[in-house]
Amino acid sequence: MVLPLVMITDRPSISAATLRSAWGESVVSSANTRRVPAFLLVASLLACACAGCGDTTPEVGGPPGSSGKTSSSSSSSTGGSGPRLVFITNGNSDWWNAVEKGMTDSAAKFGAQVEMRRNEGDTAGQIRLLEDVLSLPDVKGVAISVMQQDSPGIADKMKDLMKDGKVVIAIDSDGQPDTRRAYVGTINREAGEFAGRAAKQLRPQGGKVVAFVGNSSAANAEDRRAGFFAGAGDKFRIDAKHDVLEMFEDNVNKSKAQENVQTAISKHPDATVYLGIWSYNAHYIAEEVNKFPELRKKATIVTFDLDELAVQDLAEGRIDVTVCQNPYEMGYRGVRLLKAFIDDDKKTIDEMLPKGTDSINTGVRVVVPKKDSPVKGDDVIDIDTMKKWLAEKGLQST
Repeated sequence: MVLPLVMITDRPSISAATLRSAWGESVVSSANTRRVPAFLLVASLLACACAGCGDTTPEVGGPPGSSGKTSSSSSSSTGGSGPRLVFITNGNSDWWNAVEKGMTDSAAKFGAQVEMRRNEGDTAGQIRLLEDVLSLPDVKGVAISVMQQDSPGIADKMKDLMKDGKVVIAIDSDGQPDTRRAYVGTINREAGEFAGRAAKQLRPQGGKVVAFVGNSSAANAEDRRAGFFAGAGDKFRIDAKHDVLEMFEDNVNKSKAQENVQTAISKHPDATVYLGIWSYNAHYIAEEVNKFPELRKKATIVTFDLDELAVQDLAEGRIDVTVCQNPYEMGYRGVRLLKAFIDDDKKTIDEMLPKGTDSINTGVRVVVPKKDSPVKGDDVIDIDTMKKWLAEKGLQST
């Protein structure tokens, strides 16, 4: 019997051993399905029958590391037997390609059907995707990167899925504890602390921060922001009540993300730290700040994750440090955990969630341009080492 799952997807100190363990584990691209008018569907079926055509469904977003766009109703899936898994994202950056590869590698190993549905950074869009999944009786499990933890609409739909008998977990960005069985991903508070400590090593004198994010109320954004200032210390705060000069939101609009950096440069000439909280923010910060050599000399650029364009930015020293999650492992472990819940595989559940815990920490790496960076620590690697890891996993970004 085939049991389906759906995964809907855009943190205390971790020891070096824990980080190495998390990153040491070693996921597959899927095809896009689109709704088409009935007469076109019939025509295409007739054409296939006559021509003997095979599976010509296009891939969503291209191969891992590509920056292809998909709509909030787009999806990608793999065939095969076993539980059906659907990942629903919070946004649509190439960061999700690494999650998708992890998810499909895991499906191939443990036996599952997997599907990723990409949201475009819109809360209403994520609610619609949850409603779509609720209408699918064959889906037995759901994983979601929660767009807004305090959104009643998202929380209610997650609870509805659980009432319907589906397994629900959160991935990447956590939801309210009573809306999911477990969380798989980065402990974002910790990731922020790593970034803050790196900023303090880069500029011990402190600095004034402007920050950039898709949605500042997302759980991962809130946690990274709080963690950054906990790690960086008071020298990076404006005063006791204010941490940043300004937080710029772009609602996952890439053009707006770039415009926000331009605005920050002109509006806050006293800013000395540019903090990119979501993955795609990194490249736009690097591109705009590096247009002004004098600004670049005084500015420190700290980001999260490593989009494809940001890989070269970091290699060229246009970004000073980035704190990378492990999206591959989020997809890989998310699939395995969902399947274990559905199969009531207590041995695997106890292995993945020991002593009754409800979260899996997939770890982070702190990546710098060169080995001689002022940023030091067991968790710090240079971009060349990171590139080798990406190549081993068949990825271009993470």
